[in-house]
Amino acid sequence: MIVMPTTYSPMTVARAFKQVEEFELSGRLLHVIYDPQTPRAAIIEADIETFEGVPRHRVVAALDLQRKPTLGKDIVAVERCWEDANIIQVEGICVDPAERDKGLATRLYEALILHCGITLVSDFDQYEGGKMLWQKIARESDQIAVFVLDTEQGAFWPYDGSKVIYDGGCIPEERIWSISPDQKCHGVVLVAENRQRANQMMEGSSGYRI
Repeated sequence: MIVMPTTYSPMTVARAFKQVEEFELSGRLLHVIYDPQTPRAAIIEADIETFEGVPRHRVVAALDLQRKPTLGKDIVAVERCWEDANIIQVEGICVDPAERDKGLATRLYEALILHCGITLVSDFDQYEGGKMLWQKIARESDQIAVFVLDTEQGAFWPYDGSKVIYDGGCIPEERIWSISPDQKCHGVVLVAENRQRANQMMEGSSGYRI
């Protein structure tokens, strides 16, 4: 499980990260930062504070990411489903408890997808918090399109050659999530991409449904 760094030094931010977005929340200026090499992403406070005599940026949300040539042993490579896509799998996300219910996780996903051209893919193992986040994004974000992909079939729901946008409730939940020890949906992942790009790519295709 992800362990969120509490702070980053200005030197680390300057050396390892690029600033993706800047926004205000509750009178504070926040930066979305992304390290494409690790990869990892975070939302930090723009202002520098002193922690035990050392200048640092406070981290309010952090995201662990992973590039994988395939999504598991003997499972279809997810790259086959897109062309020229920067596909990264989410391994874990953590938001400071004091900052929860402010939409920071959704903001972090949207910033990476919209400003970095990334297609985010969920982890195979979904905890309750991750499940709720994906449902929230699918239900509320007008910037991101979420699809359900069965990596073992190499096909999107409903697996008949068409592609349906998941809105947080239009696909039977038992076809997406496995409850341990049941593993029947272990090969199913959620895919989040730029909604405008998805619409353009699928425009005129009879296989695209909302």
